[in-house]
Amino acid sequence: MSALHPLPYDPDSQPATSQPSRRALLLGGAALVGTTAGSQPDTVAAAANAATSKWDAEYTFGHSQLFMDQYHQGILGILSKLAGESELIGELTSRAATVVRQGHTVWTNMADGHMPHVEQRADRLGSPGIMKDERGLQHLKAGDMLFTNYCNKEVLAVRERGIYVVAVTVSYRDNEFRPEGFTDESHSNPDGLKLKDVSNVILHSHTPYTQGLVRAPEIPEFTLCPSSQTGLGALHWMLNAELANKLANPAAKPVEKSVAYLEILVDRIERIASHREQLRETAVAMTRRIRQGGRWFVRSLAHTGLSSEMEHVASGPMIVNWGDWSAKPRENVMLISTIHPAHTGELKIAQAARREGALVIGIGPATLDGQTATEGTFAHCQVHFENFSPESHGVIRIPGRQQPLCPTTGLTTNVIQQMLCAQWVDEMVRRGAVPYFFQGGYQQGGSEYNAAMRIHFERQGF
Repeated sequence: MSALHPLPYDPDSQPATSQPSRRALLLGGAALVGTTAGSQPDTVAAAANAATSKWDAEYTFGHSQLFMDQYHQGILGILSKLAGESELIGELTSRAATVVRQGHTVWTNMADGHMPHVEQRADRLGSPGIMKDERGLQHLKAGDMLFTNYCNKEVLAVRERGIYVVAVTVSYRDNEFRPEGFTDESHSNPDGLKLKDVSNVILHSHTPYTQGLVRAPEIPEFTLCPSSQTGLGALHWMLNAELANKLANPAAKPVEKSVAYLEILVDRIERIASHREQLRETAVAMTRRIRQGGRWFVRSLAHTGLSSEMEHVASGPMIVNWGDWSAKPRENVMLISTIHPAHTGELKIAQAARREGALVIGIGPATLDGQTATEGTFAHCQVHFENFSPESHGVIRIPGRQQPLCPTTGLTTNVIQQMLCAQWVDEMVRRGAVPYFFQGGYQQGGSEYNAAMRIHFERQGF
């Protein structure tokens, strides 16, 4: 049973009882026309007379697939395409292992965006620490290796100095795999260079250049709910898993641990589908509150990148972490997105928000490393979504290392929070309350669009 049960009566999701709905009348008319014309089988009329569904009065506004399902399928599509990069990942990590053995450094700067800056840091719990965070191209020396999202004359100069450059595609930066003119000049290369011009090889993250995965007919200007973190994050951990294994075992297979990581991640993201019913109930509850003037805040202290991926992000909602929390605290929504079941700071936030009457939602693991907290954060949440990632360090075992490597915690939590956001949009527009979203500033006209929409957003409040 959902932690939100019982839900208040929602006139938008129940058919009228006093008279037929407009949809029912239209269905009846369609069946009548089809029967008269003789072009439809008798089953059409039978279907029109079938028992009324609880969703008959629900507006679709031109779409039939739930937005959370669009997002979920889109993420699985990205991961499916990443499987096709496994052979190249094997070749690149073999080269990287040789670079390290020869006393050189493998640098990485493939974390463009919001959450990736935290998820991919070399000191992130579960990272083998082999790939070093690039903090200035002047530090790179001949014989080193660089993974980067950037494409400019500085990167070209690095390659010409004898550094092996791997260009990694990302939504935020212009490249040859998107329409000319799509990317704003602020995120393009004024020298007119493309990835092939500055790198030795191109590695695809398979994140769409449009960034979002949800197509909302009500917001036709761009797609909603960002996806770049999943593509970049999965690729980052696949590279780390394979490289760590090859350094520990020189006779390791060309491709092994990267595929193992991806298979585990895919399995866990597929399991998120088991939350569908509860995700929708929660999105409806959020919708009711926000339409009554509530605010939506997101907090993540155990992994600060999770809240960053929801706030002021390309294809993300304008409402998150905006407005006066104290105005209508009993209508507010507090989302705790985490990788820890009992982080002290997050627990206190959940307690305080719950006392004020807010709807408190938790996303994260219920247990961690086999330990279940007696008084965890989620005890103070009306609803909690399991992220299916109960390991603090990771899921890949490497010979000679005491702890496993390469976590899935951040990635699965983020997918769930984006699915919740996607379904919240769905429920809002079904009730005629279309929220405002940020168009990516990296897209041509994105900053201008956001500035123009800001006044309307602030007036509407969501």
